[in-house]
Amino acid sequence: MKQTKLYLNKIVGANLKRTIKESKWRTQEKFSEAFGAEIRTVGRWCNQGIDKLSLIQQIAEFLEVDVFTLLSV
Repeated sequence: MKQTKLYLNKIVGANLKRTIKESKWRTQEKFSEAFGAEIRTVGRWCNQGIDKLSLIQQIAEFLEVDVFTLLSV
């Protein structure tokens, strides 16, 4: 179970990184300022993933994408 969780975290992180690049913010720094998170936190999300579904939903809403965009393989 733990290995599956780590794998899903990495998928979310990679998808977040790609989605930020494709968004109007284009960079993690600009996204972090607009979202109200520290740049280091956004970097950690992109590199290590996110394990809280509520946060994934919040980010998806903010980026105006479906939550499955961040969760899909």
